[in-house]
Amino acid sequence: MKRKVRRIAGSLAERLSHIEGVQAVLLGDAAEVEVFDPYFTIDVDVYTGGTVPSIETRSTLLPGIDAFETSPVTASDRFLYEELPVTVRYARSADVDRMLLRISEQTWVFHEPGTHALYRIEKGEILFARGTWLEEARAALAHVPDQFWWQARLRAFSLAERALSDLGAAAHRADPLFFLVSASRLARCVASFLFAVNRRLEPSDRMLAEQVAALPVLPDGFAGRLESFVRPVGDITLEARREIAQHMVRSLIPLAVEATA
Repeated sequence: MKRKVRRIAGSLAERLSHIEGVQAVLLGDAAEVEVFDPYFTIDVDVYTGGTVPSIETRSTLLPGIDAFETSPVTASDRFLYEELPVTVRYARSADVDRMLLRISEQTWVFHEPGTHALYRIEKGEILFARGTWLEEARAALAHVPDQFWWQARLRAFSLAERALSDLGAAAHRADPLFFLVSASRLARCVASFLFAVNRRLEPSDRMLAEQVAALPVLPDGFAGRLESFVRPVGDITLEARREIAQHMVRSLIPLAVEATA
C-alpha cells in the first residue's frame, strides 16, 4: 500500500512541476501513518513564486480525481484518488519569505498563526524542488534566533494563563460548553509553549499528542497531568478538572522564568 502512496504522490509532484512558478512540492507527515488510520492523507504542499493555479487546473491534476472539493477561504483542495484521500495546499513563496524575514529581524507578530506553516517546510519530504528557494528557506529555519523562542514561550504561557482563568469562570458557572472551548485553547497553548521551550516548530494538531510526549524537555509529571486533564476518569467535576489544569500550567513556570533569566 505504501508503494501506491508513493506512486500517487510522485504523479502529483510531476504534474505540479510543470505549472509555471512552482518552486517546491513537499509531502507531509500525514502520509507516513498507516493507510487505514483515520489521520492518514496524502498531504502535499505546493510553493509557488507566482499566482496559485486556477481551480480548473487544480481539479484536473490527475485523471480520475473523485469527490474534489476546495476551500473558499484558503487555497486548499481535497479529493480521492484511487480511493485514497489526498490534500493539496498551495502557498506563495513570497509569504514564506516574509515570515522568515520577520523572524530574522525579530519583528514576528505573536498574534499571528503559529509555526506550523514553517514546520511543513522544515519537515516535508521533497518531491520536487526548482532552484535554491527551498534550500535557502530551510537554511533560515536552521538558524532561528533564541529571542524568537523566548518570546514564543512567554506569549504561549500568557495565553495559557488566560485560558486557565476562563476555565475557572466556566467551572464556577457550570458552563460545560465554554469549559470545553477554554480547555481546547489551554491544551493548544501549553503545547505551543513546550515546543518553543524545545526550540521545535509546531506540527499539525493531529500530531500533537505523539510529538508533545516525545519532547526531550518536559516538566516533571507533565504527561500524567495532561492525560488526567484530557481523559478524565469517572464522574469528575469541572472544578476538579480546572485544578488539574492549574497544576499543569504552574508546572510550566520554571521553564517560563528560565527564558528571562
